[in-house]
Amino acid sequence: MLVLASSACLRVEPAAAGAGNPIRIVLIGGAKSEGPGKHDYPSAIRLLERALLSSPDAPRGLQVKSYPDGWPSDPHAFDGAASVVWYFDGAEKHPLLDAQRRTQFEEVVARGVGLVALHQASTLPAGGASIDLPRWLGAARYGMFDRTTEYADVQVADLQHPIARGVDAFAYRDEFYPTFRRGDKPIVPILHATLHVQYRDGTAVVDDRPEDIVVAWAFERDRRGRSFTYSGAHFLAAFDTEPLRRVLLNAILWTAHAEVPTNGLPSPPPQTAIESAAPQATSAKADVSTFHHDAQRSGWYAAETTLTPAQIKASSLGLQWESPQLDIVDGQPPRLYASPLYVDGLGISAGPFKTQTFAAVIAASSNGYVYAINATKNGDIAPGRILWRTRLALPCRLQPAPLDGVATGVLATPVIDRARDRLYVTSCDPEKRWQAYALDLGSGTVLPGWPVQLDEKTFNALNRNAGPMPVPPKRRHDFRVQRGALNLSPDGNALYIGFGETETGWLVANDTQRATVTSAFAVSAMPHRGSGGIWGSAGASIDDDGSIFVATGTGFGGYVDQVHDWTQSVLKFAYADGALALTGTYTPFNHCATAANDVDLGSGGVALLPAVDAKASATPRLLAVGGKQGNVYLLDRARLPGRLDRRPACGGNASSDASLLAPDAQPQFGTRGPLNVFGPYSDKDAALGAARSRSVPAVFRDAQGTDHVFVTGNAKKAPDSSVSVAPSLARLEVVTRAGRSAYLKLARTQDSVVLENPGPPVVTSNGADAAVVWVLDENATRAALLSGDDSPRPVLYAFDAMTLDLLWRSETGDLYTSGKYNEALIARGQVIVGTDRIQAFGLGRSVVRHNVVARDETKESASVKPAGPINGEALYAARCSACHDHAQGAIPPRQQIATRGRAAIVEALAQGAMRAQARGLSSEEIRAIAEYLQP
Repeated sequence: MLVLASSACLRVEPAAAGAGNPIRIVLIGGAKSEGPGKHDYPSAIRLLERALLSSPDAPRGLQVKSYPDGWPSDPHAFDGAASVVWYFDGAEKHPLLDAQRRTQFEEVVARGVGLVALHQASTLPAGGASIDLPRWLGAARYGMFDRTTEYADVQVADLQHPIARGVDAFAYRDEFYPTFRRGDKPIVPILHATLHVQYRDGTAVVDDRPEDIVVAWAFERDRRGRSFTYSGAHFLAAFDTEPLRRVLLNAILWTAHAEVPTNGLPSPPPQTAIESAAPQATSAKADVSTFHHDAQRSGWYAAETTLTPAQIKASSLGLQWESPQLDIVDGQPPRLYASPLYVDGLGISAGPFKTQTFAAVIAASSNGYVYAINATKNGDIAPGRILWRTRLALPCRLQPAPLDGVATGVLATPVIDRARDRLYVTSCDPEKRWQAYALDLGSGTVLPGWPVQLDEKTFNALNRNAGPMPVPPKRRHDFRVQRGALNLSPDGNALYIGFGETETGWLVANDTQRATVTSAFAVSAMPHRGSGGIWGSAGASIDDDGSIFVATGTGFGGYVDQVHDWTQSVLKFAYADGALALTGTYTPFNHCATAANDVDLGSGGVALLPAVDAKASATPRLLAVGGKQGNVYLLDRARLPGRLDRRPACGGNASSDASLLAPDAQPQFGTRGPLNVFGPYSDKDAALGAARSRSVPAVFRDAQGTDHVFVTGNAKKAPDSSVSVAPSLARLEVVTRAGRSAYLKLARTQDSVVLENPGPPVVTSNGADAAVVWVLDENATRAALLSGDDSPRPVLYAFDAMTLDLLWRSETGDLYTSGKYNEALIARGQVIVGTDRIQAFGLGRSVVRHNVVARDETKESASVKPAGPINGEALYAARCSACHDHAQGAIPPRQQIATRGRAAIVEALAQGAMRAQARGLSSEEIRAIAEYLQP
């Protein structure tokens, strides 16, 4: 109020502005100093001259003299001037650093001549030099301290001021200066905007901290002189914005003590086309629009020219940038179970980055948020800067216990439809549970008609594998999990979603144009609904002909002998006329035993291999799939061997397995059979912490045309042990023979690095050369909690693909806590990881440094222990019964735990799969629980 009052009392029109007196305006420009459309001072000065002289409401007697190319050499240039407009480079290039010019202009200012300063004209060197601009303008910018280039909503700050006449709020893209140092006298804000500063203290800013900034102001000097300053007008295209032109023309008249028309000074649009300053979209060939690189889930990046084994050995890798930590909800940091995706040329259509194009990472968090994040430096915009964020809903907290101790918003990797610039993502919220969303890729806006409800009532009504009668779910808690990655049909018209860890697995098809669920397939036909979850990280794999492949899992006690039950199987579907149709099946020979013991086949997913020349093999179209048992299976995906009504009979003859078997006997069977990579082989003990693998294979084809399949997992110290030993990474070779079926052979294992719980491997290569295998190890057991300050932190590895020699690993503490079973993304020489933020590695030393967080493996609860004898029954009731007395899916029921023996129970709680859940229990209390279960 004091500022406004001070300005009001100074608004006195001098006699010089009266009728009949000429109004002489002097416009001064400067040499162009940046690329096309930027700092084009000569063109802008000519434009302003035309706008003033062609305005139908320009005052009579208006004269304009312009010097578009720089400071006038004419000593009489300012004679009779009513106002002078500056539009040129400042700081060390400011024209008034020249003492002679400065003396000349001091005399001009002393006469009360008006002054308008645009963009850098109000910027002085950091030291200030000898120009006292705050005395002339009311404030000045000292040095290149900060700036932001953004699409801003500009608001009028003083509607009563003559400069604001005829001006409403407007929005456009420009470069603004957020920080000015004010003088002793008040300024009058004319325009302000919420700016998201991109450059401060000489460096690009990653964090987004919106600030309400005055971008234009008026100032009344001594001797009735008037000034106006505007920090924008970096781009020539800014003058296309009519409200801005009106503000500038009004300001010129006001500083000249001329009357500003009631509706301001209008002007016709510029007569010459102004080149747009918005960058153009780049090639999309580096886009990664879905999990494991492509719809086939090959895991192969075949066009990486920078990250070669030789370069990694020579330069190493370092942490180059990271985003801010993503949004916390109810005190819980986010976890990225969803692997990041990449868009090479994303045009932003809303928010401060509107009209700009970026290389962008797409990320989705367990807290129910989705983000687009800048992946490379773009002008002043730092890599890691969030371009847009969308909150889908509050996240679920699954019962009887939250998944991994964290919220459950987005778990599955989304999928991008680049042709329609859409992003599809699923999220769970406490009220409506699972929903599918379609977002506009350029803005993150949820599209009309979405989200789509993903509930079992809808699925049952559309079920293509229903039993004789519908039976409602029997579970006590809704523990449905949608963790498998989303995928699209080749034409983008169908979105495929898999569900697991429920009373049955579901494959669901959604019509993306009508935003509706069109078909569903229950893995286990009702009335039995015990298992068959599609929960592996790959979700559905899509062939180039539109065929859909999924791998299904099991649960404890998951085997039931009935028709149309596809627990422990690879399934192939067609989708036509809005309906899913089962067209092929494969079930391993030992499915009965593994289904009873939660030894999931579908713990990762299906990888479709590149087609082989039909002359080289009788099985040119192959797929590979692994599982918790540590086996890897090769199948002819054109002709899956199973029936369409039921699985094969249970049996113990490995040579009867219908996958493509090697001709040699396998050691674990003494006969032909599936290839066991991570042993020791067991049909019974390969669940929870004893599971051998939960990852999707990846493929690479070398210069000789040989396909190599890479798998990650853990060999175990003993069949029922949770202690991992080498190998954790293996390279398999696809052996092809003309006229005969292909098969797998173990080519090499990595025997020096033991991984704790690795995600799927991915392969980079320069065509058929320089292949590298990348593995993100979650560094946490299957049952480890991901909440708390001491939650596990992952490690990223790079191996030579052919030798499997370790090339590099991230330093301890480089990566923050992540989700589980996710993988790294590779894009244009960067290895990008989703943790509780996005973190990117590249060749060279680390730019980002962290304090290493040491985990205290022996830390126990600080709570006071009760006095008296230890009661195993009470401890079990307090710590275990909620899950195991109401077991579902992968949670073993109490009866099954009791069959394992006291030593196995102690091992699981003390150092195995249940270690995280047993945190805080003493060794005596653990023994008491085991003794209660095994008296």
